[in-house]
Amino acid sequence: MSTAEPPPPHPFVRRVAEQLLVKAERSQRGTSGEGVRLKLDAVVAPELHAHADPDDVRRYELLLRDLERTGWVRLLLDRPREFAGFADRHPRLELLRFDELAQWLGYERKTERWQRRFVDALAARWQLRRDGEGGALLDYLARSPLTSLEMLEVDEAVDCLARLRDLVGSGAAMPLREASARVFHGRSKVLDSREELLRLLGAAPGQFLSAPIQLLVDVPAAFDDVLFVENLVTFERMADARRTAWSRSVLAYASGFRGSARRLRLREGCRLYVRAGTSGAGCSQHSNAAGIAALQAWLFADESLPVAFFGDLDFAGMQILASLREVFPGAVAWRAGYEPLVGLLRTGRGHLPEHAAKEQQTDPGATGCTYADTVLLPAIREQGQFVDQEAFDVTQAESKAGFGA
Repeated sequence: MSTAEPPPPHPFVRRVAEQLLVKAERSQRGTSGEGVRLKLDAVVAPELHAHADPDDVRRYELLLRDLERTGWVRLLLDRPREFAGFADRHPRLELLRFDELAQWLGYERKTERWQRRFVDALAARWQLRRDGEGGALLDYLARSPLTSLEMLEVDEAVDCLARLRDLVGSGAAMPLREASARVFHGRSKVLDSREELLRLLGAAPGQFLSAPIQLLVDVPAAFDDVLFVENLVTFERMADARRTAWSRSVLAYASGFRGSARRLRLREGCRLYVRAGTSGAGCSQHSNAAGIAALQAWLFADESLPVAFFGDLDFAGMQILASLREVFPGAVAWRAGYEPLVGLLRTGRGHLPEHAAKEQQTDPGATGCTYADTVLLPAIREQGQFVDQEAFDVTQAESKAGFGA
């Protein structure tokens, strides 16, 4: 569709366009609103219906077509019929470009209106000034609005922040999500990734901690290295069916540690859970106390052990490896696991990213691991496909392929 300069904001067009934007916000909050449609019925556009003058209807139709030529909306009509007028064809406006249309109208999103009122109310209640005391807090809230509070009245949202400030000032230490639930009407995730807000409110370092990473481990009687496994199914299969390639490896599974790998080496940030064997005994803490002690010394006391990672052959898996290398600089991609996956990829048995809801994954560029950067990532880029870790066949992995480099 070709685009044109916007027409002057005629009152009729302004009114129906604003109603389209309001509907888009209600139905697709936080998105572009693309695809939302507004029926120009007798309630929305009475000028087109009842006893409207045909010349006036034609003039309004032309105004709508002028708006359509901007490329911001599309005018939809039923097929023409004999003696059917413009209104008889059930005109609808479909939104294509929210931001451009909103800018032309001077329309402020509901989120933006609420946020402005919230910041103004907070500044008045706490006597804050943007160019003085409290300016950093107001600037933060302008940059990183608390959109999760929008469903509250502005005064109630300010009360929540006041309760958070009081909790910070009390010096009480607790898990971050417990603090959030206490002050934000039982909602535990409002403070996730809000370290700067807590700091600006005066929180002491470590006053509010994220829940520790739960590191599930399968520990053989004697081990030489640690192998992090991304997915639980593969971890369990490898723990149940020990093969030569990982017979002397501690297997470790930590759900969701992508962005928090640094906490793995902190006693307050990580908890070890030892996996028992399928018989109920196996590698229990009682039967392998020495091995557990050695593992804790490696994890929390900087003892040295080779570390490898095995996960999905996709960009997210490579990003996990890069994150792990920030904490364990020598960590490498596990050849024994990845070589079969690369073989599947190169023989056309991978999947397109969009076939597994992975189209939003981004190429990490480089991980620092030679094997990953010279073999795995180039294979993914060349094929344009991924392979899930679960395709690894534990029964075919008998040889010690070694770690990558």
